[in-house]
This record gives sequence, structure tokens and C-alpha cells, in this order.
Amino acid sequence: MAIVLAIAALAACTPTQVAPPHATTLPVDPQVPTPTATAESSLSTTFALITDYGNCDEGEQQVAEMVRSWPVRMIATAGDNTQSVTDCAPYAQSVGAYYGSFLSGPDGPRFFPVPGNHDYENEGAGESAYLDYFPQLRAMNDDPRWYKVNSGNVNLFMLDSELSGADMGAQKAWLKSALERARSEEPAFWNMVVFHRPPFSSGPHDPNTEMRPAAGWDYKNWGADLVVSGHQHVWEELLVDGLPYVVAGVGASDIERECPAALVPESKGCTAGWGAVLVSGYTDRLTLEYRAPDGASGAVKAGLTVTR
Repeated sequence: MAIVLAIAALAACTPTQVAPPHATTLPVDPQVPTPTATAESSLSTTFALITDYGNCDEGEQQVAEMVRSWPVRMIATAGDNTQSVTDCAPYAQSVGAYYGSFLSGPDGPRFFPVPGNHDYENEGAGESAYLDYFPQLRAMNDDPRWYKVNSGNVNLFMLDSELSGADMGAQKAWLKSALERARSEEPAFWNMVVFHRPPFSSGPHDPNTEMRPAAGWDYKNWGADLVVSGHQHVWEELLVDGLPYVVAGVGASDIERECPAALVPESKGCTAGWGAVLVSGYTDRLTLEYRAPDGASGAVKAGLTVTR
């Protein structure tokens, strides 16, 4: 697997006064490519990935407006769909007020989250409230805490990093089987594993050692092309034994963090500031662009391209 990393200069994220949030689809920005699956290296899909948002602040609104301007098939999250904030109730306010147009429509829900620690811990949240608000997950798998969804030629394996014991073991067995089956039956698809607490990062939170390859999570050999997480509130790219791991930033402004002064040896770079990830699945490459809400389609702050 060849991996190309590109980090752009940090974009300025100066807060401005904006109107109250409206979860509507905005006009598509022509600067963002629209999928066309025709040629050998054509674009098959674009979708958005957000993480650590749910704060009901100005930054979340700016990010949501940027995402709603993209011609994306769906939104995936890497967790913490709510934060511990007064007057920002999970999930009607923390999610629905900003991304409601992706939660219902003629084609059904186009919003696929994973839970983070705040989804379990916050007042008004918890497993039941989370699954009740996202009823589409109950149709995704026998156990809706983990499931597979695809957008074009990209498979997303959505996991719950907050589990333990037998539940975590059952999830690991499911992922192994699902990845191996996808690699065998859909060899042209990209396989992205998504969960909240990252197994590798330079951030202030302890790494998720329970879901590292050394603990039996053999993502690469099972068929994954990359692993995406959140939790640290920065964007970071890491390379471990030839497999890229991405920490996908932060989707709200009041909870952004600075990059740590020292990065772990596996890190290829860290970028601070709030934004969202535009994922584009081509037949010959998979690209992730971390964009800040600067201009209609956002300014690219950091990026990752994976090829096989």
C-alpha cells in the first residue's frame, strides 16, 4: 500500500456572527467534485465525516453549513455526537438542529454515527437515547452498536470503542469476518474502519490500547485500508506497520485543542482547528481532506491519500 501525505498551512478560523442553525441542504458548491463513475480513475463517491461536535456552538454551525454545501451522499461520524453543554440537548439539538436534512428524506436516513464516550456519559444521552434517535442503526446489524454501511465504492465498518468484555470480543469477531468477506467479495472497494477512541495518537487522552493490533485487532491483514477515529480534537495522521490511522479533527469551535508539542514516532503530522473531512472514493485512490469552514466549500487544512 502506497500512502501520500499532504499537509496544508493552517486556515484562519475567525468566528463571525451567524444566523441560528437550519438543517437544510444548501446549494452545491461547484468547487467540490461530483461523483462520476465512468473512467478507470473516476470518482465513485463523496461523503462527509465529522467527529467530536454536538456542542451547539458557532463552530458547529459553520462546519454544518460547509458540509451541507458539499454534494455528499451521506455523513458518517467518529463519535461524541453530543457534548456536556447546557442548552444543547442530545440529540435533537446537538445533531438534528444542524444535520436534520440527512436524518430523513425520500431516500431514507443518510447519517451514520458511532458512539463516543460522551454518548454514554452525558445527561440525556446513553445507549438507549442514542439508538432511539438513530433508528436506522437497528436495521444495519443484529447488534446496532456495530455495523457496515457503504457509500459508492467505500465500505465503512462502524464500531463502538466504549464496549468491554464479551461485547468487545463479539465486535472484534464480527469485524474480522466482515472485513475478510468484503476483501474477498468486493476487492475493488475501499475498507475504512471507524470508531471513537484512537489506538494511536499524540493527543492528551490515553491511546486505546484495547483496540490495537497487539491486542488482536489485525486491521491490515483482515482487509482494512485505514482506521479513522476522533476523541483528541485535532487532526493527525499516523502510519503503523504500513497502515494509516487518522484522528479526524473536531467539528465544533469551543472544544478545539492545540496540537501537542511532542508527537509520537508514528505521527506524520498534526493540524489544529475545527472542520470536517471530505472523503472521495476513486477507483484508484481514496482521499481525505480536512477542511475548515473558510469560504463556501471550506479551505483544505490537511489531507491524506491512500492508494493500493
